[in-house]
Amino acid sequence: MKRRRAGVPTRERILDEVERLIASKGVYGFKLRDVAKPLHVQVPAIYKHYASRDDVLVEVSRRFIGLLAVQFQFAPAREPRRALRSGLNRFVEFKMLHPAYVRLALIDFATPEGGMEYVKRAAGGSFEDNFSNGPLAAMHVRLRTVLRAGARSRCFRRVDAMDFYRVVKSALLIRLVFPNDELLLRRGTTAEIRSVQRWLWQIASGYLAPRTQASALMKRRHARRESP
Repeated sequence: MKRRRAGVPTRERILDEVERLIASKGVYGFKLRDVAKPLHVQVPAIYKHYASRDDVLVEVSRRFIGLLAVQFQFAPAREPRRALRSGLNRFVEFKMLHPAYVRLALIDFATPEGGMEYVKRAAGGSFEDNFSNGPLAAMHVRLRTVLRAGARSRCFRRVDAMDFYRVVKSALLIRLVFPNDELLLRRGTTAEIRSVQRWLWQIASGYLAPRTQASALMKRRHARRESP
């Protein structure tokens, strides 16, 4: 982040710096003095805007929820397969251009009930609750709608939308942190983003393929492995 961006309130610059530090050091790898130093302020200045370090992290998580809530926007007349691939491409860009949110999501999954669950607090409820209520509900409605349209047109098999979201979200999170987290430590190139987009689409389209297509695909892959 630059020294000081003209016109950007201190409250927002604090969040920008926290995002940068989460991406590079992890959720628990920095202190508020690490936030204050590049902003050329003292730690008490941060407390004028946020009650605690946890309060800052919840506010960063609210940013995350706000951007996640607008994912999977589909043009009504677009063919379901093309619409879904476009939506997944934007989902990959969202995660790769906001690496702090990947780390926050992983911390939330690792925190048992009763701990500091930043993303869940920001969303106002559990992940399961947000499939039908809360700020993420509309996103899940859009995803269910395109999956059902694809099933009606027989380009997808019928699947549970929650299961599909589990597959693509978990696959993408693991892809970005295993076997290394290099793509979280720097801005991905256009080629790297496109590579991850193709990879995720392979997984998603294979999961959604009608049974006859999936069986034929498995046979072709097996034949390629067996060929000399």
